Amino acid sequence: MTALAKRQCGPCTACCTELQIEAPELHKKAGTRCPHLTTGCGIYETRPGVCREFLCGWRLFAELSDDWRPDISGVLMMRKAPGELPPAWQSAAFGIQLVIVGGETAILRPGFAAYVVQQLREGVPLSMSAGSPATMLNEHMDAGPVEDARARLLEIYHLLHAARWRAKPLMLLPLYKLQLDRARHLMAKKQS
Repeated sequence: MTALAKRQCGPCTACCTELQIEAPELHKKAGTRCPHLTTGCGIYETRPGVCREFLCGWRLFAELSDDWRPDISGVLMMRKAPGELPPAWQSAAFGIQLVIVGGETAILRPGFAAYVVQQLREGVPLSMSAGSPATMLNEHMDAGPVEDARARLLEIYHLLHAARWRAKPLMLLPLYKLQLDRARHLMAKKQS
């Protein structure tokens, strides 16, 4: 993977806060600030390899405009290799995980639902998380009209977000609802 030359992180530090990092040189829970984060990376010149090698989707995907930078859009995109995808999706060239860091505003922002619909139409495996376990959007929605997709994405986001701040046993209820939602969608898809 090669970064687009015109794209630099600049003031964006979404990956320094939102991602879990388990590397020999750095351990950090998701949703917590990296201990080296000040106004930017306090150890940028000597940052760990895991940080040096990470490229978010905004730095990789040329079709995204500058307003898709994670700190502006509220969406941190990550390209996923086939081996990182659920088994049913591993034949794809790659997948995309959408980490929602900007709340409902990110879901409602112009272009977000249209981007999701376009990726679904192209058969790209898409997952979404909100400080929670990720769920495969391809198993919850179809590439229909953008307005329908926006409403559906909000419903899924609310279930994911409900799981975010709960203790493990309480997290299970919204995740269970999400799995029921998935099963209903897949069943309806089979019947049509």
